[in-house]
Amino acid sequence: MKKRLGLDTSSFRKLREKDLVYVDKTKWIYKLITEGECYFLSRPRRFGKSLTISTLKELFYGNKELFKGLYIYDKWDFKEYPVLIFDFNEIENQAPPILRENLKAILKDYFIANQLIYPESKSLALWIKHLILGLYKKFNQKVVILIDEYDKPIIEHLGKGEEGLKIAIQNRDILQDFFGVLKGANVVDIIEFVFVTGVSRFSKVSIFSKWNNLQDITMRGEFADFLGYTEEEVSIYFKDYLDDLAKEYKLTLDEAMEKLKFYYDGYRFSESNNVRVFNPVSIMYCLQEKKFKNYWFATGTPSFLVNLIKERDYYIPDLENVKTRATFLETFDIENLNVVSLLFQAGYLTIKDYSNDRFYLSYPNEEVKKSFAEILMQSLVQKESSINLADELGIAFQREDFEDIKYYINAIFNEIPYPHYKKADENYFHTIIYLALTLIGYNAKSELLSSRGRLDLALIFPDKVYVIEFKCNTPAKNAIEQIKDRKYADTWRNKGIRTILMGINFDTEKKEAKEIVFEEI
Repeated sequence: MKKRLGLDTSSFRKLREKDLVYVDKTKWIYKLITEGECYFLSRPRRFGKSLTISTLKELFYGNKELFKGLYIYDKWDFKEYPVLIFDFNEIENQAPPILRENLKAILKDYFIANQLIYPESKSLALWIKHLILGLYKKFNQKVVILIDEYDKPIIEHLGKGEEGLKIAIQNRDILQDFFGVLKGANVVDIIEFVFVTGVSRFSKVSIFSKWNNLQDITMRGEFADFLGYTEEEVSIYFKDYLDDLAKEYKLTLDEAMEKLKFYYDGYRFSESNNVRVFNPVSIMYCLQEKKFKNYWFATGTPSFLVNLIKERDYYIPDLENVKTRATFLETFDIENLNVVSLLFQAGYLTIKDYSNDRFYLSYPNEEVKKSFAEILMQSLVQKESSINLADELGIAFQREDFEDIKYYINAIFNEIPYPHYKKADENYFHTIIYLALTLIGYNAKSELLSSRGRLDLALIFPDKVYVIEFKCNTPAKNAIEQIKDRKYADTWRNKGIRTILMGINFDTEKKEAKEIVFEEI
């Protein structure tokens, strides 16, 4: 009988007591607890951070039986420690006073539960300091501190205008004081272990300036597959489900795995280790429902990222191929948000390659690319009918119905509210067409590099490829000539693939495709 998938819980205890599928990650946990004391790990949402916190909690509670059969079972003494857990998923943070009061309420509950006397001071720092000292004296054991989604009080307010930014900064300052206590001389020697998780990696100057012994393992090679599932883990732990999926689609096991990788794999978290991992939530939902569709994005819309991209007028097709340095990926500051680092840390971009201190980033998989395109398209067009129009456009390309291609391109642009045409240039028109084709799953490759420049767009079908160049207020034939002169189509022609050149002239005054020229070569 198949074990049930734990899609409705992030509790390690429930997974083990109910004998649900649990991918054994205790090898990495053992490495953490035996080689260091204070760690920080950033991973995208729904990647297993809360389950890791829950696992560490049970381990330091000394609940050995829950770990029977796992890597760590016969390697750790399972001594019981006092454990403090701060789960910022559950801490209200609408305004700084609310965040402060809720943190104090949690601390007060710990004082009461352990029959300790809490201080009269209003200082959060003093409260947590007294709590740690009190627990150590009462139990004669060092204290374990587990902090989940530390950055939620900050990122929830980004992309919400000046007032939201003000709240984010004030919440950041509260967290800075809160975390700073853990490095104080009075408590540092009585802390056994600290583990902090979050999505973002705010710079040490802004958050962790008082906590300089915190090891950031986010991009360390030995922890690249700590969270998320490798192909090997999927084959071992989900074999029965993989068999069922293969039968449902009449595929071999290898073919089913390749399709899973195309949709949900591809996350890489280290320049020194090129191991790729699946998003845990997405692949489990796919295996349970036996359907290849968007699951991760259905759990929440990244509104602050969408707002930031629009605010910065970021050229969306560039996300296909981003080149950046390590320093731009590792941290960001609230007052100087970097679109690329945010997208990387949040899981919308991942490492595709690394060389000469340069990271090459792109979408990790089809699920992310298609779903993010849909969110961005809707934010620009603001009409659900645009998705249907995009679908018709894709069909017109398949049929090679050149009249319909022009019709549906213009129909999509007619859906865009006039105020959104703040900058109606080649990049803007290119972006809309790119998103329209991407969101319905077509293989649209943007900004492809050749020895003589960058091609705007290639739309690739099994039996043909469209090589597309965009122009504004310039004859479409000029775009065709540019494709030929710069040999943009040579990659496909040399492989014997049927190639159709397409030049588009957009009229920036009328906000439409004035002329489209096709030529097969």
